[in-house]
Amino acid sequence: MCGIIGYVGREQALGGMLLEGLRRLEYRGYDSWGVAVGQNGTIKVAKQAGRIIATNPSLPDATIGFGHTRWATHGGVTDENAHPHVDCTGRFAVIHNGIIENFRKLRERLQQAGHTFVSETDSEVIAHLIEDAVGESQDPDAVVQGVRAVFNEIRGLNAFIVLDNHTRHLFAVKNVSPLVLGRSERGAFIASDALALVDHADEIHFVNDGQVAVIGQDQIQLFEQATGEPQVLDWQEMTLTAGDTGLNGFPHFMIKEISEQPDVLRRLVTDGIEPVRGLAELIRESYGTFLVGSGTSSYAALTGSYLFSRIARRHVNFTVGSEFKYQEHFLTERSLVVALSQSGETADVIEAVMAAKERGATIAALVNVPGSTLDRMADYSVHLNAGPEQCVLSTKAYVAKVAVLLLAAHILNGSEHAGREIIWQSVDGIEQLLSPIANDNLLTVSRSIVDHDHCYIIGRGLSYPTALESALKIKEVSYIHAEGFAGGELKHGVIALIDKGTPAIVFSPLDETRDDILSGAMEMKSRGALIIGVSPEHDEVFDLHIPVSDVGDGSPIVNVVPAQLLGYQLALMRDLDPDKPRNLAKSVTVK
Repeated sequence: MCGIIGYVGREQALGGMLLEGLRRLEYRGYDSWGVAVGQNGTIKVAKQAGRIIATNPSLPDATIGFGHTRWATHGGVTDENAHPHVDCTGRFAVIHNGIIENFRKLRERLQQAGHTFVSETDSEVIAHLIEDAVGESQDPDAVVQGVRAVFNEIRGLNAFIVLDNHTRHLFAVKNVSPLVLGRSERGAFIASDALALVDHADEIHFVNDGQVAVIGQDQIQLFEQATGEPQVLDWQEMTLTAGDTGLNGFPHFMIKEISEQPDVLRRLVTDGIEPVRGLAELIRESYGTFLVGSGTSSYAALTGSYLFSRIARRHVNFTVGSEFKYQEHFLTERSLVVALSQSGETADVIEAVMAAKERGATIAALVNVPGSTLDRMADYSVHLNAGPEQCVLSTKAYVAKVAVLLLAAHILNGSEHAGREIIWQSVDGIEQLLSPIANDNLLTVSRSIVDHDHCYIIGRGLSYPTALESALKIKEVSYIHAEGFAGGELKHGVIALIDKGTPAIVFSPLDETRDDILSGAMEMKSRGALIIGVSPEHDEVFDLHIPVSDVGDGSPIVNVVPAQLLGYQLALMRDLDPDKPRNLAKSVTVK
């Protein structure tokens, strides 16, 4: 989940390059940060806990360096635990993304051999292991062999980069955790996300698992980790631009990305329908289809299971990514696993896909990052084309996933035109929610919630996953305890949580669930709850009403937007950063 960027070239590494790249990667972790440069036979390091500083640290000019922004796993958030970490000799520095599962055993061995540790992290063992593996050799090939040997010793899903100031090279290797190489006239680059290389690299190459990259000033080489055999680099044009990564006049990425959702849906129905047809055909031909996702993606997948049932009359299974390995036993070569991930790097989803591939299942991916690990592992991919998400909370990728699944269900049903029409209606519905009048109404609702510690959200049918996703959006950005429930579960224990004045959001579309969900709302209101209705029509049970368009089966696409906006407004009212909530990171590359 940590952010990594490195550079070797002829320009100054710190001169707007490393720190600029790190700031773009802060969504991957912002507990602490650090940079290192190599100059005159020594490695100079600057690092500290907290967010990345606005000015360059006081390091010497250098043409080789790397940086890291951390999401803490092992060891507290301190200056000492921030990356980079340096070996005992000062020759090697290391930055790392992942978890070394056997680090305690390795650390004990290294300490017994006389190595001195200055941090509590698992990552520091890599620097000392490299020191022992390479010795005093000045040959870059010896460092490659050392990296290969160390990678064989550590366990887990990891990526790390070694800066060797003697050979003036960066050495990198990965297992699941992402790495992308870049090149231009300015030099050679490596990062955990191509976003960090915008305006620097002209071409990029995604590193595969089990490959060692050697990055020098004039050459980038790639080797098979297991055998040492040279590998061919498949360079692709860098298509991201500064416009994709900027705020473009918005105060935060969260509201920018919420506001981009109508355009995302327009692109899907005008330019992106053919890949959805292919997905529908794969589902038609499969003997058992399984939707897999984590976090927000899991709620999109759960929504999909309802859509395929009600539209296409087809049973599609749903499993949370981290739980999939406990239910993989029923997979066969005729099974289809559809994995959903914004980043394409989510460790739990990647692990599920690996398990499914071992059993011969076909893998389809709904992914927003072309070239990501999931995209490359899949037999078939539907690119969401939602554009970069730099807010930690996923918004536009969520509605894109739900829209793709809705369209696929309609294509299976032979009603593609009806599916397209629902998406167009959803575009209009979201734009109405983004209007000034709707914003004023939502501000009134936000003020009714902001001082409460708890908020409960209910839905039935298609609205049940929307209630879960809405609760996630509110709690992860505002830190208000929000929970989503199936409306019918109220009387089975949930209603005990309701107290006088407790905010309760009720999703009430004009479908077969309306009478039942309004009955549940009345039960909560009779216990003192403040009922906030999200519905095309007002009802007397609502204390506050958020009007939404009646878009039929598109209601999960439109109705989630008020929750996104409420979460954003609540964060601002509580003086919180909506783009970078505490303890979270965007791309969850650790288990």
